[in-house]
Amino acid sequence: MTPLVATLVGVPAVDVSPLNCAGPNACEIVGIYTSIFWIAMVVLVVVGGLIVYAALRFRRRDDKEPAQVHGNPRLEIVWTAIPVVIVGFLFIRTALRIDYVRNGPPPQQTIQVSGIQWAWQFKYPNGRTSTTKLTIPVGQVVRLQVTSKDVLHSFWVPRLGGQIYAKPGFPNSGWIEASQPGQYFGQCNELCGLGHWFMYLEVDAVSEADYQAFLRRAQR
Repeated sequence: MTPLVATLVGVPAVDVSPLNCAGPNACEIVGIYTSIFWIAMVVLVVVGGLIVYAALRFRRRDDKEPAQVHGNPRLEIVWTAIPVVIVGFLFIRTALRIDYVRNGPPPQQTIQVSGIQWAWQFKYPNGRTSTTKLTIPVGQVVRLQVTSKDVLHSFWVPRLGGQIYAKPGFPNSGWIEASQPGQYFGQCNELCGLGHWFMYLEVDAVSEADYQAFLRRAQR
């Protein structure tokens, strides 16, 4: 076994599925996605079923010319109205929650996030810094001020929220909140050079007491 294979085999699997949400931001995104997915599945089954039915029911059996249909206004109104209703529902469903997903509730604190090739740097309210690992208090809204020191990056922890672009010279913002203690993993979601593949990050959600102890350790 080569060293690379041995290393890969020894790496434990981590849950990075956005569908297994662990915070209100991510769960809101999953809710919108789920609405779209199931409506799309219903449309797929209905349209696919009608196509199969039409192909079998009206297939050619002889050389006689079939009866000619010149339109059905009621049917045309129905198949026009249904897509309008579906698209309208999805638009309203998304529009009502997009501000919440983007800006969130008032934050309890703000953390500065900087992307560099190929790591993440974090600066906490008291001035403490860390690299790759972000520590946050569980159950609190954390505002992230995100930027980049070199090229375009994308901060994304799938189980906690949507991605936030890190642009050089252009501060961007987003928010995360962890509903329960644990470790949540993410990855730069924008191709940013040779080392993009190992530009990962970890969010450690801890209790308020542990978080305050974490901040105090940097002040000693």
